Order: sequence, then structure tokens, then C-alpha cells
Amino acid sequence: MKKQLLAILLLALSTASPAFAADLVETRKANFKQSGQILKAVRGQIAASDWQAIADGAQKIADWAEKMPEYFPASAPSRGAAPSIWENFDDFKSKAADNRKAALALKAAAQSGDSDAIMGAVRTLGGTCKSCHSKYQAN
Repeated sequence: MKKQLLAILLLALSTASPAFAADLVETRKANFKQSGQILKAVRGQIAASDWQAIADGAQKIADWAEKMPEYFPASAPSRGAAPSIWENFDDFKSKAADNRKAALALKAAAQSGDSDAIMGAVRTLGGTCKSCHSKYQAN
């Protein structure tokens, strides 16, 4: 009886796994797209003195960066992710943490209302994106 239950459980997990992996890939793609859109919107938000929108967007990026590694299990590869992510996962997690730290710095800059500080924080945040993409995004 225990062997039958184990077999059924393993079968269920193996058939659900591809769908689960596909959902993870789609979710992470959507979060990366949202982060890009947030960064693109900053110049207009500075022009409008919409510091709260910048701070809110930075928080969304920070929240995504914090959970980002969870969306990269070895069972969820995609065309956009280089295999080196899983070979150097500790480094990948470190880069996600750097991204979170930079996003929180952008939030703090936005709360100060200093447009020069905000643009500097955007450049730093963009640099964390580029650092990870240059190493872990598939060509």
C-alpha cells in the first residue's frame, strides 16, 4: 500500500512539474518586464515630481529581487536563462541581493525628492541588472 501511494505521488509530481516550471518562467519574465517598465518611467516621474510613484516602483523591484532566486529552481530553465545560473547559484543570489539593495537605495532617494540622487540610484540599480544579465542571461 505504501509503495502504491508513493508511486502515485511521484507520478503526480512528475506530471505537474512541467506546468509548475512554465508558470515560474512566465512569472519571472513578467516581473523582469515590470522592473524594466518601472525604471523607464522614472524620468517622467521626476519631471512630474512624483516621488511616491518612484518610491513605490523601487519597492516593487526590491520585493521582486528578494524572491527572485525562488523563481529559478533547476527544474525551470528557459531560453532566456543561461545554465550558468544553476552552476553559480550562490553568485546569482548575491546579484539578486545587490539588486534589492540598489532598489531600496532608489526608494530612499525618491523619498528625499532629490532628482540628482534619484538618477544616480537609477544608474546604480541599472548596473546591478546589467551585471546579472551579462553573466546569466542567455544570448
